[in-house]
Amino acid sequence: MSYTLGIDFGTNSVRALVVRCADGAELGTCVVDYPSGKQGVLLDSKDHHLARQHPGDYLFGLEKSVRGALKQAQKTKGFDARKVVGIGVDTTGSSPIPVDARNVPLGVQPKWAKNLHAQCWLWKDHTSHREAAEITRLAAEIRPQYIAKCGNTYSSEWFWSKITHCLRVAPPVFRAAYSWVELADWVPSVLAGVTDPREVKRGVCCAGHKALYAEEWGGLPDKEFLARIDPQLADLRDRLYERAHDATESAGVLCPEWARRLGLSAGILIAIGEMDVHYGAIGSGVAEGTLVKVIGTSTCDCGVVSADKTVPDIPGICGIVKGAILPGYYGHRRKSRP
Repeated sequence: MSYTLGIDFGTNSVRALVVRCADGAELGTCVVDYPSGKQGVLLDSKDHHLARQHPGDYLFGLEKSVRGALKQAQKTKGFDARKVVGIGVDTTGSSPIPVDARNVPLGVQPKWAKNLHAQCWLWKDHTSHREAAEITRLAAEIRPQYIAKCGNTYSSEWFWSKITHCLRVAPPVFRAAYSWVELADWVPSVLAGVTDPREVKRGVCCAGHKALYAEEWGGLPDKEFLARIDPQLADLRDRLYERAHDATESAGVLCPEWARRLGLSAGILIAIGEMDVHYGAIGSGVAEGTLVKVIGTSTCDCGVVSADKTVPDIPGICGIVKGAILPGYYGHRRKSRP
């Protein structure tokens, strides 16, 4: 008998769930509220667009929720934590975190602990609305293919607009950040013991239209495009990633330190991190011809199309991009494989 562990990082809490692989039975669950800010969100009374989270809350919630779920699962006869064979992580997005060269978030370091710009930029942070409009205008002018995949409009909730805003309003934070890692990619990297941001396995789900990533134009936006926004963004590109991975690949295996902290065995496979709605759609049975509607803090419609079909770009619709699990608040596409 084998078991799998799912960990869901939401807007206000983290949830862990232990499932029996043979029949999908839920054996243990635990919900842990983030301790910082207001209901887990760091706010600024002077700017209602701002929404950040303390990265330390993710580690606190990770350990406590998993241990709680495993403790509950122990009540089921025959359960053995040593037989957990896989870990899956989903999070909100786009929620980029500024990290140093050791993959440690700036927000957990004493120097930056009280600086809101050094924390995780939560998905619903809208402080970068001007930068989003700027990126939209520039892409329409010189790289229309970049935004054709996201409804021809880039969002203030997404990767490049948030990082650009940090560069402009908090230059010391931007300079201190060796790289930026999406929450969905960072948590699996922590579990795997990755200490170099360049070695973090990035998921194509968050990379998609959140970071304007697509294999057809070589991955992330080119340096010429980024330099038109700011030359420092072009320099940052070299410290991000060249390739994003779909969910058929592993993000790594559970490292000894986190195995000890969670009460699990080292070496357990960790799935590529993805955003909550897209893993949720898969879990709900999304398939070609089946629409999954997710109603939570936001509302998302998800559909998939076989990769051997050609789907035109549709103005106003996100996520018509070739890939295994690519994001779209109104749709996404995956390869025709389990």
